[in-house]
Amino acid sequence: MKKFDKLVIENFQSHTYTEVDFTEGFNVFVGPSDSGKSAILRALRWLLYNQPKGTDYIRAGKNRCRVSLTLSDGTVITRIRSASVNRYILQDPQGSEQVFEGFGSQVPEEVSRAHGMHMLKLSADWNLPAQFGSQLEGPFLLSETGSVKAKSIGRISGAHLIDMALQETGKDLRRTAVDLKYQTAEAERLKEELKPYEHLPQLIRDLDRSEAIEREAEGKHEKLQRVLALRERRTAVHQEKETVQERLNRLAGLEQVQDLLNRLESENLRYRQLERLRLSRRKLVRERTYWQNVLKASQHLNQVQHRLQELVIAKDRLSKLRTLHGHLANIRAETARYQRLQQQTEGIHQIDVSRLEEKEEMLKRLAGLQPRYMRVKLGKKEVNKVLQATERLPVQKVTRLEQMAERLAWLRKQAQKRADLRSRLEKGAVYLKNNAEQFDRLTEELVSHLRKLGRCPLCGSEIGSSVLEHLMEEYRGGVTGAAAGRED
Repeated sequence: MKKFDKLVIENFQSHTYTEVDFTEGFNVFVGPSDSGKSAILRALRWLLYNQPKGTDYIRAGKNRCRVSLTLSDGTVITRIRSASVNRYILQDPQGSEQVFEGFGSQVPEEVSRAHGMHMLKLSADWNLPAQFGSQLEGPFLLSETGSVKAKSIGRISGAHLIDMALQETGKDLRRTAVDLKYQTAEAERLKEELKPYEHLPQLIRDLDRSEAIEREAEGKHEKLQRVLALRERRTAVHQEKETVQERLNRLAGLEQVQDLLNRLESENLRYRQLERLRLSRRKLVRERTYWQNVLKASQHLNQVQHRLQELVIAKDRLSKLRTLHGHLANIRAETARYQRLQQQTEGIHQIDVSRLEEKEEMLKRLAGLQPRYMRVKLGKKEVNKVLQATERLPVQKVTRLEQMAERLAWLRKQAQKRADLRSRLEKGAVYLKNNAEQFDRLTEELVSHLRKLGRCPLCGSEIGSSVLEHLMEEYRGGVTGAAAGRED
């Protein structure tokens, strides 16, 4: 059997927050009047039976109240009420919760099953809480009316079943009598309504004969329609036969017309061929004029080549200047360092790189001009060949030459791209090679001077062969495990 374990009341009538822990056996609330003892019972009644209704029991100055009851099996029943919230929360011993809203004046069935305190239903409009008594209420049933006592004793003894059976039987008898009276009246009414239809069998026989006559008439009408359709079709066929015969008579000379049509088609084909040849000749003349203009324009190609060479030289020089400008700060730092070394050491001569830079620049100019000169020379030869070939070009090869010209233009474009790419690669390789050789040579000269000097010009410490090798690797970008320092 389930028992009460704990009761928590919040903002219910005089209780702001009250916790009641129940013990085994009989529990009694004692205390002075108006201390909230009856409010505890009203809170339990409100939780178990959803009575009283409304929100008057919420503590003054608060907007909501809450009553929570914990049973001995771990089930927790919580009732919450505010102006906008009317809710039951049922938590089972496993901890899962169910929320109930919109239940009206009743108690959700799940909540009633959880606490097991059901009201005793004496009639349709009378429920008696058998497990709960209110304050100042007399002993069970003694304060109730005689009818309530009788209903309660009848339910205990089972006599209420006989009352229910008598009530249901009386209802069935009254309902059956009413239905019998209605059915009898309905039968009389239907008999009166059927009197005008007493001669209906004769009408049905007449209707059957009329339907048979109508079906026979429809069959004859369909035959008549088919005969009329066949007559119209015969007339149309006869007219079509006369029309075809007339056309055949007019086509008696069809063989001569066919011969004339064949000659016209042959002449039309020959005319289209001549028209294509005329258009091809006109296009060929335009091509010849175009290439002659190209040949005339290429007479000044040498001057353009000279100007192009000057532009290439200026461009290479500008690129070189930009590259040198980027390294200007490093070169100045290196120059300052070499000047300090020259002041502190003797026998180290200044390295002249001006002539090397001039030769490098000249070599780059020549390498850049050579591919352009070869392309211009080759283009000039191709133009001359095309002009010579177009003077005696047959008309029937125009289409093939047009395709070859488009192919040649595409090949020239690809060759130009390939030549530009190869030129860039050659320039880059020459630049890297020259810089690498110059850097190696300068590094070897520096190491040679330091080897002759035998000591560091800055700190004065001795410099051995391992330090010099490490120095060369550092300048050349090598990585070794040794660190530059003084040998012991």
